[in-house]
Amino acid sequence: MALRTSKPRKSDSAYERLRSAIIRAELEPGCLLEERDIMELLDVGRTPLREALQRLAQEDLVLAVPQRGYFVSATSAADFFQLSEFRDHSEVLAIRSAAVRITDQQLARLKDIIDEAREGVAAKIMDQDWHLGIDERLHKLVAEASGNRYLAQALNRLYALSVRSLYVARVPVTLLFDELNNFSAIYDALAAHDPDLAEQAMRNHLDLPTVQAVTAPSRKSITGEFDVITAKKAVDKP
Repeated sequence: MALRTSKPRKSDSAYERLRSAIIRAELEPGCLLEERDIMELLDVGRTPLREALQRLAQEDLVLAVPQRGYFVSATSAADFFQLSEFRDHSEVLAIRSAAVRITDQQLARLKDIIDEAREGVAAKIMDQDWHLGIDERLHKLVAEASGNRYLAQALNRLYALSVRSLYVARVPVTLLFDELNNFSAIYDALAAHDPDLAEQAMRNHLDLPTVQAVTAPSRKSITGEFDVITAKKAVDKP
């Protein structure tokens, strides 16, 4: 008997696509998000769209303004440094906890992610979304393995805000070509259940010099026509 695979909820799909567009600065800070346009472009109803927007608001990626609507939240250079400081401490706490609590199943999933990264690097994949996707999956797994769901939720939010700050500020980011040794060190430390080694491996990963430049955000859309939204009137500080 074939197993049925459930379709992703429309609110989840809308959330993921909007989150990606915001993180990559395809939707700029201060941009007004016109519900009617987004509903049409993403083929979703008002209820699932608002569920997605509320989730994004909880992650500080979107700001809900009464009587005015939803806006992409603002960001600044100060935000970038404060986010980096907070995230560094949180990532260290997560990986030290993960070194004690990680399961064999989670280690196997981590190995799969690193193997996929190696294969992609060997194939010289240059798609930046792929590189960031691998990196985010690794961080999410470490956060999950920490066994602290509140920490995992905070790190998911911090990761998104940090990456968005890089795109908005045009700050260079590192692709995986220079990360494989760090990824392997993270895996080895977690497999050895050594918090000190795990902390050092994570610090080395977070401190790696940035060598790959982020290009100016493209106007390509998540549906092929998202320019309709980015062209809408934006406000500096809604």
